[in-house]
This record gives sequence, C-alpha cells and structure tokens, in this order.
Amino acid sequence: MANPDDTTIPGEDFIDTLAPAPPIAPAVELRMQSDAPDRLVFFFSGFDPKSATFYHRLFRSGISQRNAAYDETLALGKRHRIGRWASVWTSLWRGASSALGGRPVTMRTRVHFMRWDDIVRRHWRRAPMTLARDYWNVYAGGLTSGVLMRVWRAAPAAFWMAMFPLLVGVLSVAAGVLVVGGLLAASGLVPLFTSLVVGLVVGALGWRLLAAWVDCEWLLRLYAFMREQAIGEVPALEARLDEMASRLVEAVEARMRQPGAAPLKEIMVIGYSSGTIMAATVLARAMPKLADVVDSRRTNKGTTLSLVTLGQCIPIAAEWPGAGRFRHDLDVLAESPMLTWHDYSAASDRAAFWKAPPWPEPAQLKGYQASPPFKAAPGALRFATMRRSRREMHLQYLRPPRGRSEGDSYDFFVLACGPQTLAERHARAKPASDLRG
Repeated sequence: MANPDDTTIPGEDFIDTLAPAPPIAPAVELRMQSDAPDRLVFFFSGFDPKSATFYHRLFRSGISQRNAAYDETLALGKRHRIGRWASVWTSLWRGASSALGGRPVTMRTRVHFMRWDDIVRRHWRRAPMTLARDYWNVYAGGLTSGVLMRVWRAAPAAFWMAMFPLLVGVLSVAAGVLVVGGLLAASGLVPLFTSLVVGLVVGALGWRLLAAWVDCEWLLRLYAFMREQAIGEVPALEARLDEMASRLVEAVEARMRQPGAAPLKEIMVIGYSSGTIMAATVLARAMPKLADVVDSRRTNKGTTLSLVTLGQCIPIAAEWPGAGRFRHDLDVLAESPMLTWHDYSAASDRAAFWKAPPWPEPAQLKGYQASPPFKAAPGALRFATMRRSRREMHLQYLRPPRGRSEGDSYDFFVLACGPQTLAERHARAKPASDLRG
C-alpha cells in the first residue's frame, strides 16, 4: 500500500489539442513527456473554515473565465488528498499558438493547498465568555500596548475595520441607555436607576442582534486568533506550521529526485489574507533546509524561490509584544537574497495593509509592492454591491481580471501558473499597477 503521506501524486491527464511538433531527440522527448511540475506552489488560505474543495472550485471557475478571454489557455487537474491536511492539484499553461508552427510555451504547476481550516473551525464559533475575553485582549490589550495605534499609523482603514465590532457594541448600548432609559426616566413611571438598567439591557440585546446582522465579529475573531497565534497560544497551529515547513522541504526534494524530469524552475509560496502570516512563518522555518536543498542540486541551480502575499495583514500579528518568534521569522525572510517577495494588497480592500511593507526593512530580499487596480464591472451599482460584500472584494485577488488586461496588470493566474517565474517578472520594469513610484 502506498504511503498516505507520499508527496507525489498520479500524473494528470491533460488532453493536448496542438498540432504534432517536429521530431526531437529521445532524451529531450523523455523530459517533455514527464509529468514533473515546472513550478511548485504552496498556497495558504486565510482565517476561513472553507476547505480545499472550495479553493479548487475557485481555481476551476477562474480558469474557465480566463480561457474565454485569452489566447493562451490553462487546464486544471483533479484534486488529490495527501496525508492528513494537505491537498494538491496541477495546472498546465499553454501559450498562444505560434505563427511559425512551433510548440507554444507550457508551464506545469503543482499547487499544494496547505490546510489549516480544521483548526479555524475549532476557533470559529466563540462562547460568550471566550468572546468577552477576545474583546478584552484585542481592545484593552491592543490599546494599552500601542498595537492598535501602530496599526492605525500603518493602515487607517484596517484600523477602523478592526474597531468596527467595538463601535457597534458601544453605540448599541449607548443608544439603549439614552433612548429607552431616557424615555422611561422622562415618563416618571419607573425610578431613574431602573430606567438605566432597562436601557442597558435593551442596548445589550440590541448590540447582540445588530452584531449578528452585520456580521462584524468575524473581525474580532480574526484579530483575537492572530494575536493568540503570534504569541504562541495556539499549540495545535504551531505544531501544524512546523509540519508544513517539513512537508514543503520534502515536496521539493521529491520533485528534484523525480527521474527524467527537467530542472525545477520555481518554488513559490502564496499567502492570501491572514494566510500571509502562515505563509511567511512556514517559509521562514523551512528556509535553512530549503536553501541547502536548492544549493546542493547542480541540476537545479536555476531554481528560484518566491513568496507572494495577497491582501496581507501581517502587522496584526507582528505588532504584538509577545510575537518575538514571528518577528524572527520575518527577519529570516528579509535577510535572504535568494528570495523574491511580491506583495499585492489593494487600496480598495479595507482589510489589507496596502501601504505597509510586509517585510522588515532594510531587507536583502528582492521586494516589490503593488496595489491591484480592482475596477468596477459594467454598472457602478454592481461594484458598489461588491464593495459592501467584504468577501467578494477579498476574493478578487484569486479571480481573473474582468475582460482582457495588459501584460503588466495584476493577474493571479499569470503569477501562480504562467510561464514566467516571479524572479523573471521582478527583473522587468515596474508594472503599471505599482502606485508607489
């Protein structure tokens, strides 16, 4: 029986509709027929109970939309479960047909979905006492330690998003006391103290109903969980992150040992939303062994190492006083000259820290920041609806651009599955979407 933790998966059945290519040498043909991926991607989703099934479906629908608008095409393989918490699938990029009749450029990418949604689900629903503790730790602790003030300086919009649950609570209770309590007191039907108590109770009930209706406390859960993880209070996640770092190295080693395979072009780690914190942590912990593995393989000297953060919120973990280990992980990444780190966080995404570099400065890595220009779809009302739907705005990072976009515009599928490595893209001039000059 095969080892359930094996880091390889069966070859994908991609149907090739291209015209037959001219005869080539047997040795080269063997490599071209290998199902070994040219790029390994390790993808980390955010603080979200949705599993790999949802994100594989998101890939599939995005690829289908993109194929309808572009000459080059993408094919997506089936999802495979690997071990207890990892899933993988493979994409195949085919460039547009050449006018000279040669084979177009292809790129085979294997995506490893690094699951921690099972841990999220255990922390998703909060008991009343746990929720009260979250309010205290995030707001009282955040204000007294200066964390929230540093967040405000780095990203005012993200700060007000973080404060939203507290504002809902304070305004609801105040409205109950002033309106209900005030009317009762003015009527003279009940004593003043009783009026205030009734107003307080009505305000508290209104707070709980309003908080559930506007669904604001997911922000509180997010901040509370990221704080706990940053200061080492989620041991299950700490153990998972260490396992993920080991699995990442094992997957790279297994790919490099694959017989008849061409050299691996790229190792890419992608973090999305609060998954940017997990991605940076895992890559930093894997970095010492990963650097040795890449450097020791003569046939893989061209392998590049990349980190892509989408809608990053790294400061909500790094700023806590007890987050020394996470800040050390960020220092490890910043001091790596072999790493290319691109951050794409949109100014229109109020939960993202689009002006704050996710890496410590000064840094030896090849860093770059851009704000994806998420634009309105036809009809301003539709875009306004999307703005009100926080999840839809956040998912724009993982969707293809609407219609055809210029080559330098933000395109998730070009970044993750396209023919160029991130290091090759970095060597070119700044894309037009870079708003920092």
